Amino acid sequence: MNCPVFFCQESFVAYYEPAARQQHQSLPINKPTYTGRTSVGKLKGEDFPNDISEISEGFVKIYNEAFIAEQSGLVEICGVGYRKALEFLIKDYAIKRHPGQQDKIEKKMLAACIKDYVTDEKIKSVAKRAVWLGNDETHFVRTWETKNLADLKKLISLTLHWIEAEILTESFENEMPD
Repeated sequence: MNCPVFFCQESFVAYYEPAARQQHQSLPINKPTYTGRTSVGKLKGEDFPNDISEISEGFVKIYNEAFIAEQSGLVEICGVGYRKALEFLIKDYAIKRHPGQQDKIEKKMLAACIKDYVTDEKIKSVAKRAVWLGNDETHFVRTWETKNLADLKKLISLTLHWIEAEILTESFENEMPD
């Protein structure tokens, strides 16, 4: 079967149970019964700018695994994946900025890593809040009860935005010095 959504049209498999055999040949043949199950089909990941992929391939891989979990309805575990993806992004970003500190950065707690190795205030601000919401996704009791998974993803997106803006700004400043 193909997805009926116009812009999707991806193929998937629908599972049916065979029809019950009729005792009498004169009765109409029963049709197979739909079980309500389908194959997952081809789930798509998020596309990230090359600058982000170059900083952290681990982030891209983990984020997309969490995204696929979310698309599959696994909303209780995808937040943990997004939180892990954020950690890879921040630590890989910090290592790129401070290559001589790699061992220390890898061993530090994420909040401390942001505090000690992220200098841009916008990145620091949104990443710190993303960690708060990411941690809520891993604990029994939520600290930020009015925030949810969508808010976590927005904060990760903002973190990506500010990191990319910093990289692009530096690139143009290097290419076009004063």
